[in-house]
Amino acid sequence: MSESIRSILARIAAVMALVPLLAAAQRPPDLSGDWVLVSATSAGGGGRGAAGETEARGDHRITSYTVSGAAFNCGRGCTIVHKGQTLRIDGAFLGSNDKPAPPVILRLDGRQGAVIDSFNPGREIPATAQWVGDRLKITSPSNRITRTQLVSLEASQLVVVTSANVEGDEPVTFRYKRR
Repeated sequence: MSESIRSILARIAAVMALVPLLAAAQRPPDLSGDWVLVSATSAGGGGRGAAGETEARGDHRITSYTVSGAAFNCGRGCTIVHKGQTLRIDGAFLGSNDKPAPPVILRLDGRQGAVIDSFNPGREIPATAQWVGDRLKITSPSNRITRTQLVSLEASQLVVVTSANVEGDEPVTFRYKRR
């Protein structure tokens, strides 16, 4: 075998060895786990649209657990099962009552689907979920308001940033740790 053919084969082998590493680097994070709320904060202290009765504007912490009209709500805590192109949120406690919200199932392929409204189980919310880099972007339009949520893992915490296309609305960030 000539030297040039060996050189070409060696280059091909080197590239083939990198393919699995590149594929692994592009895989989205696994959001599965039992999660409990650590904090809920608003960038401007407003927390408009967030469910909860009080907020402390001084340090921008709010006592909300969820955002009305949003497709993804983990509440005070939830269990997430992430399998392939499906994300299931179970056992979310949204308020002071002890009754969990119904399960929410999101398709992660970018096609619009519908999820059960956590606040009104008789209503469905249109939702689109797709990966943007290592963050899951969930969009849920309703009337003239569109809620956008970015879900990610940061330093072993589940982080959910929720915003709306409403003037004056400040993003609300929910942070969860594993139970």
